Amino acid sequence: MQKKLTLHSGEKVVRELGVTRSEFSLVPRFEIAPGQLLGAVVDEESTRVFRGFRWGLVPRWWSEPQRERQRLFAARAETLARRPAFAAALRGRRAVVPADGFWMWRDIDGHNVPFYFRARSGEPLFLAAIWEPDEDEDRLALVTVEANRLVEPLGARMPAILRGDAVRLWLDGRVQNERILSAQLQTVPSNLLRVAATDAEASGWQSLENAPDARDVLALTYGGAFQLEKPRFAPRHRKVRRDHAAAGHVFFRTRSFTRDDATRWHPVVDVEGGQVFCDCPDFRYRHAYHEPDVWTPQWWCKHLARAVENCRRHDELPARVAT
Repeated sequence: MQKKLTLHSGEKVVRELGVTRSEFSLVPRFEIAPGQLLGAVVDEESTRVFRGFRWGLVPRWWSEPQRERQRLFAARAETLARRPAFAAALRGRRAVVPADGFWMWRDIDGHNVPFYFRARSGEPLFLAAIWEPDEDEDRLALVTVEANRLVEPLGARMPAILRGDAVRLWLDGRVQNERILSAQLQTVPSNLLRVAATDAEASGWQSLENAPDARDVLALTYGGAFQLEKPRFAPRHRKVRRDHAAAGHVFFRTRSFTRDDATRWHPVVDVEGGQVFCDCPDFRYRHAYHEPDVWTPQWWCKHLARAVENCRRHDELPARVAT
């Protein structure tokens, strides 16, 4: 299956899909990997909304502890209606993920080389997806079909690309007939796609930022409209919430401090005594083996650095930490 997606023409996609409300960033993204946030279009009371989802669906019936939760990044079109994890979502929670193309990797002489697939016409691709609500955020999985002759050398599966009226039917919440929905999930002909090979030696789970030849492929594909360098995103203002303050200790909790299994690390800043601590493995390792001075910022983990910066903005740091 595809390893990563790209989305460069977000504004165009919103217009083509008739989106009336956008709740997710349209900033161009060079690589969107499983487990990350991505934008998708859903139908909410006959209104098309572009909003964010976490790529990796968790079945609603999954009852194991969070750290053992099964995440499904792809759903086979042939078994959507039969699998308990997907059947309910197929009937009532469908989405369309817009993408300008997708990356797939192939082992060549011991190196994983990325190949970029896009529409021959240059138009965006509309990928079928299903989603489920979760405790903190909605999650989705892309629907896959058998690969066509162009994609087959790199993998047996490829994303289900919706064309024409299939997009409308897939987003229409009133359509619940499984046969009609399954009929929209077809393998697109090979002549509708174009592939660009690269000489980059980048693993499927490594950043393509380190593969300059891959950036050149996108530059040639989209011309001068595409930045050769990885797009620079505007800095996100992370909201660090103080849980409580007792005996001079300020505890912090935010989603950015949360591990994949939802275990929260609580950075602590003692605004009276000047002590700092974080329960993350990074801070524990540094403190146990490399920390000559607990007050030296260079030994802080990133979570603690953000917490201290938050205190600094509110003038809550004692002199010993502030220096």
